[in-house]
Amino acid sequence: MSRLVHSKTKPDMNELLKLIVSGTTRGLKAKGAALCLLNKKTGFFHIGTSFGIDEKYIALEPLTGNRFMSWPGEKKSPQIITDILHAYRVKYPQEAWDIGIRMMLDVPLVIDDTVFGFVRVYLGRTKKFSDDELDFMNALAEQCACAINHNDRIKFHVMQYNKLATKIDRLSSLGRMAAGIAHEINNPLTGILLYSSNLFKKASKDGAFRNGLEIIMQETQRCKVIIQGLLDFSREKKPEKVDANINTIIEKALALMENEFLIKRIHIKKNLDPAIISFQLDDNQIEQVLINILLNAIHAINEKGMINIRSRINKKDKHVYIEIRDNGYGIPQDKLKKIFEPFYTTKADGTGLGLSVSYGIIKNHQGTVDILSELGTGTVITVGLPIIDKSRADKKEDDS
Repeated sequence: MSRLVHSKTKPDMNELLKLIVSGTTRGLKAKGAALCLLNKKTGFFHIGTSFGIDEKYIALEPLTGNRFMSWPGEKKSPQIITDILHAYRVKYPQEAWDIGIRMMLDVPLVIDDTVFGFVRVYLGRTKKFSDDELDFMNALAEQCACAINHNDRIKFHVMQYNKLATKIDRLSSLGRMAAGIAHEINNPLTGILLYSSNLFKKASKDGAFRNGLEIIMQETQRCKVIIQGLLDFSREKKPEKVDANINTIIEKALALMENEFLIKRIHIKKNLDPAIISFQLDDNQIEQVLINILLNAIHAINEKGMINIRSRINKKDKHVYIEIRDNGYGIPQDKLKKIFEPFYTTKADGTGLGLSVSYGIIKNHQGTVDILSELGTGTVITVGLPIIDKSRADKKEDDS
């Protein structure tokens, strides 16, 4: 069961922002300070936190209008406001004057050259800021902007993870439910197939009754194939790994498919790397993957085509790669991402589970599947499998 992540950064961030405005107030001997942040939904600047300023004045926010949306000057430097009653950036001048504010300093919060907020310092008297004071405020604003941006990214990733975890939980529940339904349907289908087969044997060789029974048997068998595929997909059977050579598995898969190649008049070209060594994998499952990919290649070619199958070892990344290339009609780019989804198929009689099951098998082997395709040219599927010897496999078993 996936566990949702609850962000603990928000309270910490609020404390940090309060510390910034209170520290700024004391450091500049000001009446108070406020941190204003842009609300992307409303387009207004809202006061996120404040210190030392009358709550009635703070309640006059939000700060709106073009005067706040564009920061004066190209360098986005601090803005010193000395004429409170007539300054362009003071929205409530009389109210500010009435509570004793005689000067303001706005220091922008900038990320990627965009102002997303500012620290506003309220002073009870006019003064000339020293270079050290302005450098201090610039450095403080820069650190504050980085902290807020980092916090926003954390919250975004936590939100994305929670969405993904919820989706995984739902898919897991759906998988269990589908497996249960499949089991329940499988039993009556077996009975239908059994009784229709018995009736078929007793039926007269001529007539609609026998033909109808034959259709019932064919469709029932097709349902059983679909359900078996669904069960295989939902089980995600753990690989039973033994020392096996990928070239031997390829030869066996090709031998099993030989009649299909002959019927469709498809030529097979092999290029198997003799340097490939045996390593730990489930030979039956990998054979199933290769047969599924070859069946899809045959379907894409239809007749009179070619399938190239190549194996190679990469000693640098310690992987063996199997490349299966066909010159069939190819797959549209907008459908490439869907081919490993369950029940997605372009075959009239397909279940759409073969490649989904294959993808799960490769992932359970810590492998990779890459696909390239171009309409009218063909498709290349590359399966990568890590070379794991028995000692490493045993250690992984112990660790797990």
